[in-house]
Amino acid sequence: MFGHLYKYRLKALLRMKEDIFWCLFFPIILCTCFFAAFSGISDKTNNFHSIPTAVVYEKENAIFKATLDAVSKSDTQGEEFLNVTETDIASAKSLLNDGKVDAIIYVGDEISMTVAKSGLNQTAVQSFLDEFEQKSSLISDIVKENPDKLVSLIGNIFSSRTYISEKKLTDSPMDEISVYYFSLIGMAALFGGFLGSSVARQMQPNITPEGMRKSTAPVKRHTMIAAEFLAAYTLQLISMAILLFYMICVLHINLGNEAGYVALTCAAGSLVGIASGIFVGTLPVKENVQIAIFLVYSLGSSFLSGLMVHPIKIWIEKSMPIINCINPATLIQDALYSLVIYNTHERFFTNIITLTVISVILCTLSYLMTRRKNYANL
Repeated sequence: MFGHLYKYRLKALLRMKEDIFWCLFFPIILCTCFFAAFSGISDKTNNFHSIPTAVVYEKENAIFKATLDAVSKSDTQGEEFLNVTETDIASAKSLLNDGKVDAIIYVGDEISMTVAKSGLNQTAVQSFLDEFEQKSSLISDIVKENPDKLVSLIGNIFSSRTYISEKKLTDSPMDEISVYYFSLIGMAALFGGFLGSSVARQMQPNITPEGMRKSTAPVKRHTMIAAEFLAAYTLQLISMAILLFYMICVLHINLGNEAGYVALTCAAGSLVGIASGIFVGTLPVKENVQIAIFLVYSLGSSFLSGLMVHPIKIWIEKSMPIINCINPATLIQDALYSLVIYNTHERFFTNIITLTVISVILCTLSYLMTRRKNYANL
């Protein structure tokens, strides 16, 4: 009997187009939008190339020329800061209009810059010129006292010295963009609650015709509840598997090197999502109100995890850390984050256990709210 109930409930859930959209297609669409928006940012910030720059000397300036020679030399990574082309005004404008240089530097009584558009490269060149203006007096003193050491000292003047050494906590690659994808997985897991709330509503005889038929069926109620729950959970796991396949194999998004633990996180997140939906579905309110409540809950939880604005999670951790300890979307995101950052799994399993406890509490409350309802008429 259990297998029969499970099979037909799974078929019925597959026909619920709205629930399937929210559980499967909406996360994939949102993930695609994230990828389109973030891929350009990653390319620009992570891959530095020397900046093509045209220089027009309207007046000789030995100090600035020596400075350009210093910053145009390759650094330890083999990439110079500026790729300088000395030319006349007409040729420089032609290069700028053709997109072959990002900026034109005019060296006369004053040093100025012309650009065709704003961007990271243009901002970097402007910052270099500002720094030259600030340190030009120091360079003038060097010229007066030790002109032979000018070229060798300029490199030190314009170099940024750091007194902090970098130590990696893990060998796994990680960038701040990945956190948004972790939050998206948390949202997708919670959206399994749409299936859970539909299951709960269709078991209540005072809400749906399906509930009337089920209340009179010669089947033990706990058997029916288990079959309904497992069918919804199975469909949600399939949706999460498709999302992970799309993210990893199609978009090539880095989710860490521990696929088994990522799958465990999705399973625990899906469990709390289904349990949340069932709990909302048992509330004694109309269907539209239940849907509104669940949307506010799932999207609010995702917002607090940093899906829309990542710093919100950090702010909550500093001011109200208890919210991060019980917010399901944050726990899912943090579990995935810990897999990439830490070499131990202590924090990961803390998040998984917390998600499981929340699921058990929600399932228990849902069962207590539905097990002894009596109806005067249906």
